[in-house]
Amino acid sequence: MEMEHFKKNMRTIEYTFKNAEFLQQKVYNRYRLGAREELKEDFVKAFKHYDKTIFEYKHLPAYDEIIDWMVDTKQQGLILMGECGLGKSTILKYVIPAIFHTKTNKVLNCIPAKELVQIERNEKPFIVIDDLGTENIKNDFGTRVDAVSDAISYAEDSSKTILTSTNLTPIQLQSKYDERTLDRLRRCKVVKFEGESLRAK
Repeated sequence: MEMEHFKKNMRTIEYTFKNAEFLQQKVYNRYRLGAREELKEDFVKAFKHYDKTIFEYKHLPAYDEIIDWMVDTKQQGLILMGECGLGKSTILKYVIPAIFHTKTNKVLNCIPAKELVQIERNEKPFIVIDDLGTENIKNDFGTRVDAVSDAISYAEDSSKTILTSTNLTPIQLQSKYDERTLDRLRRCKVVKFEGESLRAK
């Protein structure tokens, strides 16, 4: 009788899989924002609208990679990497947020890395940081505080999508950040920007 009662009340591993909230796997959001041609048209319109510094619009190969990511993010974040003057910040701060807002009504607020003090804990599914690598390490009562690494760690722990841009090379990123931060960044799609500056001279 006691054995039957024990078996009746014993949890199965399947029960734990389903019901133990503290053991649930992280689920990253996946977005499919539309057909490629439509997204490309919106991308070009948004870029031309928001960036008045370029002499003439030139559609770089990197832009197509970003558009492909918006067609299906595949639960990945995004890192825009390369030289200055190729549109990384414009795309991160204006183009992608404009398209996401149009397609999903979601708001993406971009924060410059050098202005990041402490990431805001909220329900928004994105953390967007421009110019990764320009932040300063701050001291808080003798403790070194790296706001960017903290934000990236928070994004990972909260299953938020990371979007960021940087002028640093992969080698420079490796020398600046610890392995834990780098491992989180490896979940992102890396888009490399190459070519001469598009800004009017």
